[in-house]
Amino acid sequence: MSIQWTPLKKLPNQIGGLESLLELNLRETCITKLPVSIKNLKWLEILCLDYSAIRKLPNAAWMLENLKALHASFCKNLKGEIPREIGGLSFFMTLELSGSKITRLPTTMNKLSNLQRLHLDRCDELEQLPKLPVNLKELKFSSHLLWTTLDLSYLGNLVGLHIQGSTPRLSEYGQRAPNIEWIERLSHLERLTLVARDATFPLINLATVFRLQILEMTCVDPRSVVGLPPSLRGLTLHDVKSPVGRSLFLNLTNLSSLCLSNCQVREVNLDDLLGQQPEKLHRLDLKDSAMLERLLISRLRGLQELSVTGCPGLMETQGLEKSKSLKKLSIHGCSSLEWLPDSSKFKKRQRLYCPHCPPEQMPDLDIAESCPLVIGGRRIAYSFSSFYKVQLCHKHLRDDSSLMSEP
Repeated sequence: MSIQWTPLKKLPNQIGGLESLLELNLRETCITKLPVSIKNLKWLEILCLDYSAIRKLPNAAWMLENLKALHASFCKNLKGEIPREIGGLSFFMTLELSGSKITRLPTTMNKLSNLQRLHLDRCDELEQLPKLPVNLKELKFSSHLLWTTLDLSYLGNLVGLHIQGSTPRLSEYGQRAPNIEWIERLSHLERLTLVARDATFPLINLATVFRLQILEMTCVDPRSVVGLPPSLRGLTLHDVKSPVGRSLFLNLTNLSSLCLSNCQVREVNLDDLLGQQPEKLHRLDLKDSAMLERLLISRLRGLQELSVTGCPGLMETQGLEKSKSLKKLSIHGCSSLEWLPDSSKFKKRQRLYCPHCPPEQMPDLDIAESCPLVIGGRRIAYSFSSFYKVQLCHKHLRDDSSLMSEP
């Protein structure tokens, strides 16, 4: 039953008469509380309250003995403690409270033996985490909890761990080291997010997390990361403030995607960093790095996608013309980059996106059939019967408005 996106402010008590109801969706409604009669929905498995005006979850909600999932993310009025009665939900698998103002979870949480997914990210008022059930597969929580007495190394079945936040509370703990050493012992972990803006982490050796495939982390000092596992396929580094050493990438023989965000360095030399197998890197993203002036990628022969966004100081991309496998090129918010290199050898290109590059400053490019172009803020979708020069497209941009369509 779904009444989402309605102005309904109150559920009638008669809702309890729908005893065979399996799912109740109250997403984005103005409902502030649930009636006591909801306890009669004995077969209810899924209750969705996302983005609703709910203020409190009544004890009656924890009497739904067949409840498997409660979605109450971004309920900004939801405050206080989760009742201890939650421990009696023997079939409970998913609890999502992201973006709420809850302050405490009960100690009975560890009785939820079937709990697989627990989302507590952006719960900035949450004071601490209780003992959690060992079968948990995915856990999200706000990064301010890293400054509490936290040790989750017993969660040996975790596959996804997402710790992220930039909350006012971080300023309270800024002079103390966050507690992250326990992450090294999560041997089943495949996806890890460890982001706390501008926080300097203590030394951590993630090479012990040998199944890790996707890693996103704040890396103010790259020397704090002692090792990374060869299983890693995707890596995102935030807030890098000093040059990254080659040793960080030494074992990354399977790395196919790299993203550098808010890096406060003047040069990124991937020719030197990626060691003996740079051709395996297929996607490279650089974004929001105002200090970046020079990008060197001559050895990235296997690069298929390059995106550079919000790097106003970037003046040079050296080696781009050697990326013969490049299919997608996107350059946006790079006001100092006046010219692109000769890319006539990009035979595989499928998309070119340079919205703020004036057409007259573009080089002559060979474009394959059906290659969408965005040049000078305008999108052109041509179907080429053979190879043409973008220089010809420039003329069409100026002279034939029928060939242009806004993005």
